[in-house]
Amino acid sequence: MTRVNVITGFLGSGKTTTLLHLLNHKPADENWAILVNEFGEIGIDGALLADRGATLKEIPGGCMCCVNGLPLQVGLNMLLKQAKPDRLIIEPTGLGHPKQLINMLRAAVYQPWIQLDATLTLLDPHQLADARVTTNEKLPRSTHCG
Repeated sequence: MTRVNVITGFLGSGKTTTLLHLLNHKPADENWAILVNEFGEIGIDGALLADRGATLKEIPGGCMCCVNGLPLQVGLNMLLKQAKPDRLIIEPTGLGHPKQLINMLRAAVYQPWIQLDATLTLLDPHQLADARVTTNEKLPRSTHCG
């Protein structure tokens, strides 16, 4: 069973930095995989995360959740089959829709294969004063910020 974590947040909130920190503290005996979403034509996150001790799969060209999650499903299925990771960390673009992603990961088809663990939503503290951030329905949360 692969444990899955999702790291979400707006552009520039520190998702890739957090992921790099987690990779630096990865247990040596665990096999990790990373599924990242690149919105632009150049895979900046992928370049930063390459050769960090985990299998890396990039979903280029927009939101991995679009088109009924097909790009994500293909990437996820490939990683689960080929890498057989103990842990999978998914970093969608800051423009993504994490609620749709989480709903897809909770689907019955994935229940025998993955266990959805903590979802981390990162936020620049300066953004807590911005109602566009604290009331954004796209961000998963158990309580309302602000």
